[in-house]
Amino acid sequence: MLPRPVSKSSQTGFTLLEVLLALVIFAMLSLSAYAVLQGVIRNDEVSRDKITRLSELQRAFATLSRDFTQTIPRPVRINGETSTVLFQAERFQLNSDDGAVMFVRAGWLNPGGELRRSELQRVGYRLRQQTLERLTYLYPDAVTGTEPAATPLLSKVTAFSLRFYRNGEWLTQWNTPTELPAAVEITLTLEDYGTIRRRFLLTGSETTADNGSSE
Repeated sequence: MLPRPVSKSSQTGFTLLEVLLALVIFAMLSLSAYAVLQGVIRNDEVSRDKITRLSELQRAFATLSRDFTQTIPRPVRINGETSTVLFQAERFQLNSDDGAVMFVRAGWLNPGGELRRSELQRVGYRLRQQTLERLTYLYPDAVTGTEPAATPLLSKVTAFSLRFYRNGEWLTQWNTPTELPAAVEITLTLEDYGTIRRRFLLTGSETTADNGSSE
């Protein structure tokens, strides 16, 4: 007896062309999925960087506001000598690359007076290597030769300037260090956000000013 022929309908398997086509489709889908994944990762990194930067900005301006709004008219000793200086502000002082300022603020918490210091703090600000730094002394009347502690406050700062409100006008220079301005305007130029201005009222001043708005 001759064997019964096998019908084409019972045959299985793929041709080489079909296998290659399937591999090409799978590779394209894999590349698309990888591109989407990379995009998600990049977006996540950008979002984290933006959030970190905004948090840095918020902390910096909160610190500036806390210091300037608690400024008091308290003179300090300079190089061990008694002086009447209340508010120092001049470009390139304090080893700054741009604007600089130094004053005394109240409200430095010392619960129950347990620490061997007062609640007054001598603070300042300067720009060093594109970083806004906060300068602090442990005591308002620092010992001669004592250097302030410098704390980085805000990075990517290309310019730092101040203006001062007195008798109804804004001044670009403060030539009366024995007095406090009524308000201070801080201008920061940032690499990523451009120019930002903030105004702070000095409650220790005897005069008042229009606080205005920030930009």
